[in-house]
Amino acid sequence: MFNSGTDNVGFFNSGTGNVGIGNMGTGGIGIGLQGDNLMGIGGLNSGSFNVGLFNSGTGNVGIGNSGTGNVGIGNSGTGNWGIGNSGSHNTGIGNTGSYNTGLFNSGSFNTGIANPGNFNTGLFNIGVFNTGIANPGDYNTGFYNTGDYNTGLANIGNFDTGAFITGDMANGVFWRADSIGQLSAHYAITVNRIPAFLTIDAPVNIPITGTITDISIPAVTFPKVPATGKVDLAIISGTVIAPIGPITIHGGDASAPLNTPIVIDFGTQPALQLNLGNPDGSTVVHVGGYFNFGPGQIPLIDIKPAAGFFNATTGPSSGFFNLGDGSASGFANVGANNSGIWNVATAALGNSGFQNIGSQQSGLANLGNAISGFLNTGGATPANLSGFQNIGTDLAGWYRNGPDATTFSFGIANPGFWNVGSANIGSYNLGNANIGDSNFGFGNIGSANLGSANLGGFNLGSANLGSYNFGFANTGPALSDAIGNIGFGNTGSYNIGFGNTGNGNLGFANTGDGNIGIGLTGDTTTRFGGWNSGSGNIGLFNSGTNNIGFGNSGTGNWGIGNSGSYNTGIGNTGTTNTGFFNSGMVNTGIGNAGNYNTGCYNTGCYNTGDFNTGSFNPGDYNTGGFNPGNYNTGYFNEGNSNTGLANSGNVNTGAFISGNYSNGLLWRGDYQGLLGFTYESTVPAIPWNIGVHSDIDIPITGAINTITQDMFTIAEFEIPISLETTIFLIYVPFVGCVLHVSVTVPITTEHVGPFVIDPSVINPQSPIKTAITDTIDFSDAGTVGPATFGFNWQQSPGFFNSSDTPSSGFFNSGAGGASGLLNDAQGAVSGIGNAFLESSGFFNAGGPGLSGLQNVGTLESGWANFGNSLSGIYNTSILNLMAQAFVSGLGNTGHELSGFLNDAMA
Repeated sequence: MFNSGTDNVGFFNSGTGNVGIGNMGTGGIGIGLQGDNLMGIGGLNSGSFNVGLFNSGTGNVGIGNSGTGNVGIGNSGTGNWGIGNSGSHNTGIGNTGSYNTGLFNSGSFNTGIANPGNFNTGLFNIGVFNTGIANPGDYNTGFYNTGDYNTGLANIGNFDTGAFITGDMANGVFWRADSIGQLSAHYAITVNRIPAFLTIDAPVNIPITGTITDISIPAVTFPKVPATGKVDLAIISGTVIAPIGPITIHGGDASAPLNTPIVIDFGTQPALQLNLGNPDGSTVVHVGGYFNFGPGQIPLIDIKPAAGFFNATTGPSSGFFNLGDGSASGFANVGANNSGIWNVATAALGNSGFQNIGSQQSGLANLGNAISGFLNTGGATPANLSGFQNIGTDLAGWYRNGPDATTFSFGIANPGFWNVGSANIGSYNLGNANIGDSNFGFGNIGSANLGSANLGGFNLGSANLGSYNFGFANTGPALSDAIGNIGFGNTGSYNIGFGNTGNGNLGFANTGDGNIGIGLTGDTTTRFGGWNSGSGNIGLFNSGTNNIGFGNSGTGNWGIGNSGSYNTGIGNTGTTNTGFFNSGMVNTGIGNAGNYNTGCYNTGCYNTGDFNTGSFNPGDYNTGGFNPGNYNTGYFNEGNSNTGLANSGNVNTGAFISGNYSNGLLWRGDYQGLLGFTYESTVPAIPWNIGVHSDIDIPITGAINTITQDMFTIAEFEIPISLETTIFLIYVPFVGCVLHVSVTVPITTEHVGPFVIDPSVINPQSPIKTAITDTIDFSDAGTVGPATFGFNWQQSPGFFNSSDTPSSGFFNSGAGGASGLLNDAQGAVSGIGNAFLESSGFFNAGGPGLSGLQNVGTLESGWANFGNSLSGIYNTSILNLMAQAFVSGLGNTGHELSGFLNDAMA
C-alpha cells in the first residue's frame, strides 16, 4: 500500500521492484533503503528533510510519504495533507488530482468523494461546477444530470428544474419538449377607449370704436434765404443782393398769431366705428373637436414564462431565486455559472457548494479564488487552497495561516492560536477570556499568570494587580503594581502574609515597611502590636482605613482580603467592586479585571473589557459571554455589534458570520441573508388621437370719419434789393486801376403775401366692409408610455430595526450600531431595552456607562442601583448623578460605602 513506484511489494516504497517498507531505489529488500539492489535496514527515513517514519521524499512530515512537502501517511504527491494522496495540495485521502478536499478525487478543486471532474461539491461528479451526486454535465445542482445548468434529478436537457426531463428550460417531471411547465401569470386591468368631444358655437357681435384726436402741426418758420446776381451794364457793373424771408407758415387767417398751429381735423368722435360680426347677432363661429385615449392595459401581475422559478439572471437559469449576470442552477445564487445554494460569483467562472463568495470554488463558505474545502480564505487571484479554515495560498490541511503559522485553538472566538478555551486574545492560553499569552486560568490581563483576574504577569493566584505575586488580591498603593507578594490582601510589594500595607513585611495586618509580626505600625519592628493596624478598622488583621472584615489592607472595604477601596467581598484589588477577586473598578461579580462589568471573568483595562454584562468577555459593552469584540449581544463574537453566536464580522445577526451586516449562518460577504422583494410592472404604450375643425367667416363693417385740413396762412415776407458796385478812384492807362472803393446802394424793398389757404378735405368719410375668413383643420395622434411602476422592499441588517445606521438584533432604534433587542440609544449598546449609549445588560437608563439590570445613572454595574460609580444590588447614591459615590454591596444608601444595608442618612 501507498507505493508510488512500480512492481513494489510492501508499504511506502517509491522506487521499482522493491520489497519492504520505505525503500527508495530499485530492487531493494528491507526498510528505508536508498539505492539499487540493496538488502537490509537502511534507516527510518530516506530522502531529505523528512520528519517521521519511512518517508522517502523531501520535506515530508508523517509516515511513509514519498513525495514533497506532504503531511500525513503514504502521500506520494506534493504538498498534500492526509493519507495516500498522489496529486498536489490535496486535503484528505486518496486524491489523485490537485487542490481537492475529500476522498479519492481525481479532478481538481473538488470538495467531496471520488469526483473525476473539477470544481465540484459532492460525490462522483464527472462534469465541472456541479453540486450533488454523479452529474456528468456541468453547473448542475442535484443528482445524475447529464445536461447543463439543471436543478433536480436525472435531467438530460439543459436549464431544467425537476426530474427526468429531456427537453430544455422545462419545469416539472418527464417533459420531452422545450420550455414546458414554465410558471407564468398575467392579470391586467383593461381600460377601454375613452372618447371626448368638443362643440363650440360662439356668436360674434363685437362693436369696436376708436377715437383719433386732432393733429396740431406747429407753425413753421423758414429762415432768410440769401439771393444774389451779377449786373454788368455799360455804365455800371456789380452784384445785386436780394435775400428772401424769413417765411412763416401758421394756422388760421392772416390776422392769426404767427405761432398758431396748423390743425388736421378728424371730425366728431368717435372717428372710427367698426363691428365684428353682423349687428343683428346672426354671425356664429362653430368649432368642433374630438379626443380619444386608449384602449390600454394596466398589468398588475405579469410573470413571464421562464426556466426555473423566480430567477432574475440575465441568461436562462434553473432552480429558485437566482439572480445576477449569466446562468446558474440551484437556490439563491448570485452571479454567473454557480450551482448549489447561496453562492456569490465575483467573476465569469462561478462556484459550486454552499455560501462560497468568489470564483472557482467548491465546498462551504470559502472566500477567494480557486479553493476547495470549508471556510478557507484566499484573495482575488487563484489561492490554490484545500482543507479547512486555511488562510493564504498554496496550502492544504487544517487551520493553516500561511506556510508557517496556524490559527488553531481548541475553543471558540480565540483571535490568537494554540489556545485551549474560548475568547482568549493571545496565544498558548489555557482557560477563557485571557488577554495575553501563556496564561492558565480565567480573565487575566498579561502573560504567564496561573490563576484568574490578574492584572499583570507571572502571578500565581487570582486578582493580583502587578507581577510575580503568590496569592490573591495583592496590589500596590493607589492601585499601582505590586511585586513579589506571598499571601493575600497586601497593599505594597515583597510582603509575606496577609493584610499588610507597606513593603517587605512578614506577618499580618502590618502598616509600614520591614515589619515582622502582627498588627504593627511603623518600620522594621518585630513583635505583636494588635489585631489591626491603621485606623477605623473592625475585625482581624486589617491594615488601612475603615475596613470591616479579615485581612483587608485598603480603604473602606467590607470582607476578606480586599486591598482596594470600597469593595464588598473577597480578594478585590480594585475600587468599588462587589464580589470576589475583582481587580478592576465598579464590577459586580467574580474575577473581573476590567471596569464597570456585571458578571464573571470579564477582562480588560479601561478601554478593553469594560461595561460588560455576562462572563468571560475580553471586549467592551457586551451582553453575554466570551465576546472578544465590543457591543455584542450573545456569545463568542470576535466582531462588533453582533447579535448571536461566534460572529467575527460586524453588525451581524446569526452565527459564524465573518462578513458584515448579514443575517443567518456562515456568511463570508457583506449584506448577505437580507430578504428583499421587488414588484415591477410595465404598462404598454396607450394610443391617443385628437382633431379640431372650424370654418370661420366673420364680417367686419364700419366707417372712418372725414379728415379735414383747417385754414392756414403763408405770412407776408420781404425781399430787400440792393446793388454792390466798385468805383475806380485812380486809373493809370496801360496799368489799370490802382485805387478803388466798393459801395452798396439800396434799390428797393418788395413785400410778398400774405397767402391764405382755405380748409380742404384730405380724405372723405371711408366706409369699411370686409370679412375674416379661414378654415381650422388640425389632427394628431400618438402614444403615452410605456411606463414602468412598482415598489421594492429591502431588509436592513437585523430584524425590524429602525436605527439611523445599521444595527443587529431585533426592534432596535436610535443612532445605530446596537445589538440585542428593543434598545433605543443615541449610540452603540448591547442587551435588551437600554436607553443610553455605551451600555450593556437589561433595561438600564439614566446615563451612559452601565452594565447589569435596571440600573439608573452612570458608571454602574449590578442590579437596580441608582447613582454614579456603584456596584452590587439596590444601592442608592445621595449625590447628584455627576458625582462619583463609590458604593458597593447590597442595599446601601450614601457614598463611599461597602457592605450591606448601610444608611448614611440614618
